[in-house]
Amino acid sequence: MPGPGFGLRVEPFLPSVTLVTRSLPGSYDFPVTAALVAGTRHRVVVDTLIEPADMAPFAGATLVVYTHSDWDHCWGTAAFPGVPVIGHRLTRERLTAPEADEALAQMRAANPAAFANSQVVPPDLTFSDRLTIDAGGLTVELHHLPGHTADSAVVHVPELGLLLAGDAVETPIPTLSEPGHIRRWAASLRQWSRAGVRHVVPGHGRPGGPELLAENAAYIERLAEAAEAGLERGQSVEEMAAALPLTALLPAASVDQLPPYYRQQHRENIAQIVAELKAERTAR
Repeated sequence: MPGPGFGLRVEPFLPSVTLVTRSLPGSYDFPVTAALVAGTRHRVVVDTLIEPADMAPFAGATLVVYTHSDWDHCWGTAAFPGVPVIGHRLTRERLTAPEADEALAQMRAANPAAFANSQVVPPDLTFSDRLTIDAGGLTVELHHLPGHTADSAVVHVPELGLLLAGDAVETPIPTLSEPGHIRRWAASLRQWSRAGVRHVVPGHGRPGGPELLAENAAYIERLAEAAEAGLERGQSVEEMAAALPLTALLPAASVDQLPPYYRQQHRENIAQIVAELKAERTAR
């Protein structure tokens, strides 16, 4: 069972950028990553992982930024008392809702060692579409990119060609968890893949280049096409999943080595895109 700061990997990534990665409690093959962008004016932490001990490598931070409100990206913020926290306005709404504290209480009851010091800390400052931070020699741009969740954002550091993508990008496949903006998400990823980004850090999975953006977009687009065709044929989600197994989208050998989460999530991803398409048809 993970204890405080369990399994932290600290990785100097680019000049002025450090990554910290840890596994999720109970899922040692499913890592989550946070970043520190160190300018001469601000040391900006992007996501705070699960508990304050995870943030020990980022001591001295002067700003905290959330990519979204999921627990594995923001429950370590108590490591930075008094430090301003920035997030999308929907992130603040979600983290101030009773459900946020209830979720922490439930997970702490189930796994006290992993979550004893975790806290829900809503953003102090919010944005709607875009916010630019002068970190001193580096620009930290926050861009709303709904898809994984309605409040999801990505963080762009143009001087470094860096995109800290949160859960807008995952390897090997993204997690579709909220219908309503999934196809817009794919289009946004396509735009970012052509925007001169050279380095992409996913919330889950190893960093790469703009190909990660294109691959996630292609996966979503392929699911949308299959779901459209399946709805025309009157297929169920189970039938669509059987017709488009994950092995049809990724090399079979790599699928066999994936964490169980992604093999299960593929079916759920199809269900989410079907829900979005059905809602669109109803609205016409």
